[in-house]
Amino acid sequence: MIPAAPEPATVLDVTVVIPARSPPDPVRRVLAALPHDVAVVVVDDGSPVPLPDALQPQPNLTILRHERSQGPAAARNAGAAAAATTWLLFLDADVEPRADTLARLLELATGLDVSAVAPRVVSGPGAGLAAWFESSCALDQGPHPTNVGHGQTVSYVPSACLLIRTKVFRQVHGFSEDMHVGEDVDLIWRLADHGQIRYEPSVVVTHEPRPRILEALDRRRYYGTSAASLSLRHPGKARHADVSVWSLIPWAVAVGVSPPLGYAMAVATVFSAPRGLPLLDPRHARALAATGHVVAAAGLGRWLIRPLLPATLGLALALPPLRRRLALAALAGVADVAWRSHKQMTTGSARERTDHIVGTVLASLLDDVAYSLGVWQGALSHKTIDPLLLTVRDLPGRS
Repeated sequence: MIPAAPEPATVLDVTVVIPARSPPDPVRRVLAALPHDVAVVVVDDGSPVPLPDALQPQPNLTILRHERSQGPAAARNAGAAAAATTWLLFLDADVEPRADTLARLLELATGLDVSAVAPRVVSGPGAGLAAWFESSCALDQGPHPTNVGHGQTVSYVPSACLLIRTKVFRQVHGFSEDMHVGEDVDLIWRLADHGQIRYEPSVVVTHEPRPRILEALDRRRYYGTSAASLSLRHPGKARHADVSVWSLIPWAVAVGVSPPLGYAMAVATVFSAPRGLPLLDPRHARALAATGHVVAAAGLGRWLIRPLLPATLGLALALPPLRRRLALAALAGVADVAWRSHKQMTTGSARERTDHIVGTVLASLLDDVAYSLGVWQGALSHKTIDPLLLTVRDLPGRS
C-alpha cells in the first residue's frame, strides 16, 4: 500500500521572524504583505525609533526589543526562541514578499520533504547608478532550482528569506551570534547533515536596493570580510576556486613561464586522458579533459580577480613580464561572466543583449573589487590566508 502524501503545512504552522534595525515603515510594509493569520515576531535590534512604540498592535504580532544592537544573528535567534510552530520563516525588513510567497514555500517544503527552502531574491526598482549596480543582486542565486550546500552549484542561500523547520534549526543551535556577516552561510553549511536544503527560484521576493552606489559597494566589501571567519569555522570551504591539478599545472606554466609550453602541456593531458579514464570511450575522455581545461581557465581567471585582485595587481606592477599573461588569464574569467550573461538574456534585440552583457560585466568587476578588498581585510584581521587559496583536486597519492 502506497503511504499517503503528507498534508501541506498551512500558515498556522509558521512563525515569521523579522529582525529589524530600521525605521518603522519598512517593517510595516512587510507586515502588510503577510497573511493576516500568521504568527509574527518582530525583533527590534536597537532601532533608533523603538518599534514597540511605532507599530500598530495586531492579534498575532509579538514585538521584542534589544535596547542595544546585538546583530542580526542574535535577533533571529531571539525571534525563533519565541516561536511554538513547526516552521520558521526568517524575513528581513528590507525584503518584500509577494501575496503567495509563504504558501508556495510551504507547498514546496512539504512536497520535497526538506529541512529548509529559500526563494530567489531579486533587487527591486530604483534609480541611478546604485539601482543599476544592485540589479545584479548579491543575494540572487540564479534562475535554476537545485539542492543547496558546499560543493553544489548553489553553495548557500541567504537568510533574507528562508523557511526552515524549527526542530532542525534548534538542533544546530541556530545562527552563530558572534558572526555579524556570513552567519547565513555558516548556518546553511551546518544544516547540511540535517536534511535537504532547496533553492526554488520559481518563488521570488524583492530586496530593496541601497540608494547610493558607495553604500552598495561598501556592503559588498562587508560581505567579503566574512570569508575569513567562515574559513576558520569550515576549513577549506570558503575558498573561491576548485581545480584539478592536471589543469592547474598547465595553466600555471602558461601564466608564470611560457604560454606555448603551458598549452603544449594541456594538449598532452588531453591526448593522454584515455589512460586515466579507461572506462570511457577515448573520444569522450579527450573531450572531457578539454572541457575541464576550459572550465578551469575560466575559474582560475575569476580567482585572479576575485579574491586575488590586490595580489594580481601587485604582481603585474612588480613583474612587468607577467603583465600580459596575467591580463589574458584574468580575461578568461571576464569572458565567463559575459558568456553566462549572454545565456541568461534570451530575448531582446542585439543592441539590448549587448548592453545587458556589457552592463553585467562592468557591475561584476565593481563587485569583484569591493568584495576582494573585504576578503583581504578579513584575512588580515583573522590572520588566515585560507580564503585566498585554491582547492586542488586529483593530487597524486590522495584519494
